[in-house]
Amino acid sequence: MVPILPLLTLAGCAESATSTARTATVDCDRIAGDGRTFYESNPTYTDPRDDGADLSSTAPEEQGMDSTLLRTGLTELGNNASLFSALVIRHDRLVAERYYHGSGAAQSNNVHSVSKSILQALVHIAIAKGYIGSLDDPVADYLPEYFGNASPESPESPDKKRITIRHLLTMRSGLDWTEDSTESQVEKASTDWVQEILGRPLVSAPGATYNYSSGNTHVVSAVLQKATRMSTCQFAHRHLFGPMGVTAEHWGRDPQGIFSGGYNVYLTPREMAKFGLLYLHDGKWDGRPLVPPGAVRAAQARTTQVDDTFAYSEGWWTDTISGRPTYFAWGYGGQFVYVIPSADIVLVTSQNTSKSAGDNSVNKEIDPRAFIRDYLLPSTTRNRLSR
Repeated sequence: MVPILPLLTLAGCAESATSTARTATVDCDRIAGDGRTFYESNPTYTDPRDDGADLSSTAPEEQGMDSTLLRTGLTELGNNASLFSALVIRHDRLVAERYYHGSGAAQSNNVHSVSKSILQALVHIAIAKGYIGSLDDPVADYLPEYFGNASPESPESPDKKRITIRHLLTMRSGLDWTEDSTESQVEKASTDWVQEILGRPLVSAPGATYNYSSGNTHVVSAVLQKATRMSTCQFAHRHLFGPMGVTAEHWGRDPQGIFSGGYNVYLTPREMAKFGLLYLHDGKWDGRPLVPPGAVRAAQARTTQVDDTFAYSEGWWTDTISGRPTYFAWGYGGQFVYVIPSADIVLVTSQNTSKSAGDNSVNKEIDPRAFIRDYLLPSTTRNRLSR
């Protein structure tokens, strides 16, 4: 049985995370969204900190890569009019860093559902620190106020109490949801978005059916805040972002003060790359364990085969490209963090998803699989054969 704690508001959200000297004071209230809309207009923020020294740069050849082939592939990626950035890290060295169409290293943009992969890390950290019992804990144990008002004769009430944190992270809650549609219904229906999400009818038994839902992950954020007695923003900066020298420039929240779970987090491409490196190194940063190894293994699991190409795990996607297993964080509109363990590579891309991006029929999401298959992986083979 878990302790039932009061859900925090944003009062006193500013804190100094003393667990590490590298963690700066983060005023979560200052960087929070206004809670008016589920999804925001995706403006660009500026990171005041120059984090260029955090990632060491070398020529591709020094890390066994062919620079000409790599450069050709990066140029082809740039033909997409909305591409902002592409970064390649191999053997812990930044071998390529390209910014396109007026973007730059200090620009921080909405990473969209890459945030779901970050949320997965936060939940596993919370379990390791004893705030949450396990992924198989029922959500109702942490948010009982949302489960006590159902009509006794309602046949779905007992089943809803079976929804676990794992069901939410793996998109198997069974709650009715149509991504990119239900969100607007939720924000218009009530100022309590968690209540609206959990109030959706069950269309399948918890655990039975995969259905992608940002509603699921927003409820996870509510669980995290209740269990840790701090906002998701605070918890992230104290236990994950801070030790890596990462600060979100903006983070959405709902009208009840719950920070967006799995969307509306703003980071720079280098900060995204650091997150990829963290998972490449089994959850360690500078040799220090931050994310439990079990979370990294779970990220690579093929929990649900979504289609002929992609499988979904806990906030992460998996794929095999040119015979190499990969796993990746995937955000709307071209935000990607690819981890390719067998090649010791992290690939990051970001794209413009603001209203200024223009016609979406022109500015389409890039295909990182083609870049990886045709340029990135061959660049490691060609260099090896030329020696």
